[in-house]
Amino acid sequence: MTRTYGPVLAGGFWLTAALVAAALVATVEYRRGSTELTRLESQAETRLAEKLAQHDAHLTALAAVVRMEPADPSESVQGLATAVTAFYPRIIGITTIRGDGKQPVTYQYGQTPGPAFDPSDELPVLETPGSTAFRSDPAGARYAIYKLVAPGVMIRMDIDADGLVADDTFPTGYSYRLWLADALLIEQPANGPALVTATRSTAVTSPSQPMRIEVARGFSVAELLPARVILPVLLLLGIATWLGLVFVRSVQARRREELRATLFEQEARLAHAGRVNALGEMASGIAHELAQPVAALLTQSQAARRALTIKRPDILERALDANVREARRAGDILDRMRAYIAGETPRLEPVPLDRALSDALRLAEADLARRGIEVSEDIAGECAVRIDVIAFQQVIHNILLNAADALTGRSSPRISIRAICDDHRAIITVADNGPGISSDVLPRVFEPFFTTKRNGMGLGLPLCARLIEKMDGSLEAGNAGGAVFTIRLPCEGLR
Repeated sequence: MTRTYGPVLAGGFWLTAALVAAALVATVEYRRGSTELTRLESQAETRLAEKLAQHDAHLTALAAVVRMEPADPSESVQGLATAVTAFYPRIIGITTIRGDGKQPVTYQYGQTPGPAFDPSDELPVLETPGSTAFRSDPAGARYAIYKLVAPGVMIRMDIDADGLVADDTFPTGYSYRLWLADALLIEQPANGPALVTATRSTAVTSPSQPMRIEVARGFSVAELLPARVILPVLLLLGIATWLGLVFVRSVQARRREELRATLFEQEARLAHAGRVNALGEMASGIAHELAQPVAALLTQSQAARRALTIKRPDILERALDANVREARRAGDILDRMRAYIAGETPRLEPVPLDRALSDALRLAEADLARRGIEVSEDIAGECAVRIDVIAFQQVIHNILLNAADALTGRSSPRISIRAICDDHRAIITVADNGPGISSDVLPRVFEPFFTTKRNGMGLGLPLCARLIEKMDGSLEAGNAGGAVFTIRLPCEGLR
């Protein structure tokens, strides 16, 4: 019985691999055909938009001539209408309509001029000269555009919809449908059966003729699985299966014993290394996160002592308020670290972008002012971002302090903060006029424990990147004169 396992498994593997290969080939062919479908649909949409624009232009020209004619028939209108209908066969009629009431006076121009009136044709109500309306033929394939030239004077253009899409636009196997608003004008079915069908639909923008074109392509089995591709693939799979079976049999027994001997030792080492790495990263992260509020507490406490000595209660009160704020911030950081360790979801809330940046900048403004660094803000647009406020402040604060360190000893140090908002995302850039990031360091700036500072731990930027990612955003580093850090966050929408 054991001798049948290898061939049975090999046969099952070959069948599975063949099905997967067939699926991949079909997917590639489907995507290739879908790409061609998209190209042809876009091409047809462009041509259709051009023709609709031509209709509007002809209506405008005809309206200008009709406006100057007091009555019908008019040689000027006839000359223009004859030229238009001769050069554009899809325009099958041009009619002027004068007067109000149920039976206005109508006159048809073009190839067969003369009086014309269709009592079943209900005229649209147009109030403003220059306004347009359309009527589709219930039988399909035709429609009319009406334009009000002046009070009591209207012009009508009849269009044969069959001329809107050329016969050679789509090859065999394609079908298309054309709508005017909700009315179906043309439906051209495809030839032959199809296993699957891909469809593309596009609305064509036109002030007078709101149209939509839908193009579909059917794929047969022969198109999805062409013999020139699938047969060599199946042959190669059969050869690979046989070679793989031979190879597995030759090494299986030896590898089984070797793996059994080393399995327990490797598991013990990996478990120990994982515990040590997790503990070290957690401890380093807590130390790095708490370093900033603790340093701020120390600075404000020293300021409070000086205020007490010089008897300045206002300075003392501000220092104590800052200490309370930093102590709460440290508590929030510890709460966030505990939530991270416990695997809890970050507390995200919508905050106006300008307020979020101002609150974050306030944490570092005293240090930046002490170093003589000029900070400029430029926020284009108003939007709200869903963020973890404490984490966002930590990220901005860390980037600002890194920029301040890079500007040490530079003349006219400057940091610029800019933000751009739209309906989809907010882009925040923090740039300085320092030396920038060297090309050998730039690929590693977000690598844990990598640092170029003498006393750095290499955890600031990696933690910043991880915090922004938990807000469904991204953090990037680059150069533009100096160093530039770019934060991208989803935008809640314009306020």
